[in-house]
Amino acid sequence: MQAGALGRPRKRILDAVAAFQAQHQGNAEETKRRYKRLLRYFTEFCARESLHYVDQVNVEAMDQYAGMRGGFKSWVKDVELLRQLFEFCRDRDWATKNPAKAIKIPRVLEPNQVEPYTRDQIIKIISACDRIGTSSYERRRAKAMILLMRYAGLRISDVVTLSRDHIKGNRLEKRAVKNKRIIRVELPSSVLDALAVLPHPREAAKDNQRFFYSDATGQRTLVKAAWRTLHAVFKLSGVAGGHPHRFRHTLASELLGKKDGSIEKVAAILGDSPAIVRRYYAKWTPEYQTQQDMLIREIHGTHLAQTEEQTAKC
Repeated sequence: MQAGALGRPRKRILDAVAAFQAQHQGNAEETKRRYKRLLRYFTEFCARESLHYVDQVNVEAMDQYAGMRGGFKSWVKDVELLRQLFEFCRDRDWATKNPAKAIKIPRVLEPNQVEPYTRDQIIKIISACDRIGTSSYERRRAKAMILLMRYAGLRISDVVTLSRDHIKGNRLEKRAVKNKRIIRVELPSSVLDALAVLPHPREAAKDNQRFFYSDATGQRTLVKAAWRTLHAVFKLSGVAGGHPHRFRHTLASELLGKKDGSIEKVAAILGDSPAIVRRYYAKWTPEYQTQQDMLIREIHGTHLAQTEEQTAKC
């Protein structure tokens, strides 16, 4: 191993990336796949530019990489991940600087373009559950999935891994697959009824605890199978842009539109951080706008008969 300018052993980029990925083995499968994909783009760039060691990557190299990747939708995630990677390298004395910090992240004025479902769209989707497939097996499973996403805001990965021990009375309690945060939410009777009449998953052992699929099936396979069912529902409903994650945005928007629907409370319900809710789910829906209007009136006293400005004119 060669020595760097300060006499320290130089770290190869491929080895540094492998060590970084190894430290994140506990992440959700979806996150690990994204890391692997984005870091592959970076290592391929370094190989083409004959950059073999971490300390060879400077600001100029980052500018060149930005010129190549900056137009892609994932660019913001690219930059965030590269900053994490080089901080990881700095902590281990493989690099003296973090060249990725010099990359400017484009300002995203509207980071979330996902539109919540309207009430009419939700009714159409739930109604379609009763008409897909050829038997009650598919229909009951589809409806239970849709209702869990509608009323608990679950990600599809949390729906397909839902187990009977996650239901405690009328409450759902489980750790989110994606970020391992605890989800605790009370379920309405319609969801509990839908779960109660679910048929035992086909080809699953008799002692299988999951509601929808076999305990032995891998998560990626589960998500693909659920997607096929949900795709049939969305197509039959006629709702344009039907997507499981839109239910999460719908619930978040409704909660934020309530008088006591703070970012922190919504984050706790969804099993996310307040920063994530603020960035991706705090949309300017009519309900949310009404809440903000009420707050500003309360602050400025415009709910009173006479405002400060009117008083000053007297």
